[in-house]
Amino acid sequence: MEQLKIEKMRKFYDTFPYPNRPIFQSPVLLMQLIAHGGFGQAILEENIPLSKEIKCIYENYSEVTWFKRNQMLKYYMRFLKTKFSEEKRILLVGCGTDEPLLFRKLHLENEIIGIDLSKKAIRKAKAKLSFHSYIHRIFSLQKLKKVELLVGNAEMVLKEKALGDFDYIQCFGVLHHQPEPYYLLKSMVDRLNKNALLRLMVYSYHGRKLERRIQKRYAGIWDLFLQRRIFKAKLFTHFFKLRFWQTLNFFGLFSSTFYRFRYLGFGSACVADAFLHPSDPGIPLGDIYDMASSLGLKLIYCEGKLESEGYLLGFDNPDEVWKKIVEADAKQDLLSNPILIFCKV
Repeated sequence: MEQLKIEKMRKFYDTFPYPNRPIFQSPVLLMQLIAHGGFGQAILEENIPLSKEIKCIYENYSEVTWFKRNQMLKYYMRFLKTKFSEEKRILLVGCGTDEPLLFRKLHLENEIIGIDLSKKAIRKAKAKLSFHSYIHRIFSLQKLKKVELLVGNAEMVLKEKALGDFDYIQCFGVLHHQPEPYYLLKSMVDRLNKNALLRLMVYSYHGRKLERRIQKRYAGIWDLFLQRRIFKAKLFTHFFKLRFWQTLNFFGLFSSTFYRFRYLGFGSACVADAFLHPSDPGIPLGDIYDMASSLGLKLIYCEGKLESEGYLLGFDNPDEVWKKIVEADAKQDLLSNPILIFCKV
């Protein structure tokens, strides 16, 4: 049964690679500095003031001039590099189409390995890296270093292909799709060096109940995935209807759903991930903390956006902030998917 669920997920991501942004679209590095290994390392070393400055960039980005942005990027990248040296290894679990490029641009010299279940997502990730490596060579006179990309179920790849231990593992939007999330989490923890970092993003559990109810309506489609013609006809008929609704909703034609689903934007991968995913049982947020603690992880940072209070940032007291985020999720007051950074003690 578990293998069947994984095969359905593979089929889903081969059909709808995620997030599948245009090949020419490059990440805005100044907005993504919190993904740098040095951000978590600075928190671990209790260099909180500068970490808070980096986090604040996201909120104030639109107010900063282009020239100032370049100065800030150089300054903060130098700082982050001192915290996370070039010798450290990085692993991206469920890297999708875009994470490899982001992490290569953030960590120009580090060894990076990416894992994804979908061959198509890996092909797109390689194409995007090649395209931007060529652009980088024009302006910097050198290519971007290679990122090793591996196809397969992360648990198996970690045992058989992605050899050695890592100093930083990112796993965004993956755990809650797993039939048995504990075992994937354990596989990652087993490959962390001491004091290494694990950065997770998981979906709001109670906040996505409506999405999961809609997914159940389409669950029968994935039982037909071995019958290719019938499966394709049914899948794309339903997908076309959802895209049509998404387009109208994006332009505000449905007042009853506009605010609830405006996070979908206009991207086709987003609406498929929200409503057509074959394996999205979700994980109660409190369970994630319990699983991590049982595996020897210590929470050093977390964040989530609440409708009532705005952003909660766990720089100084992450355990207490996480409790508030879990409580807010139960009240359906959580607006964002929470992010957690753990270290292995």
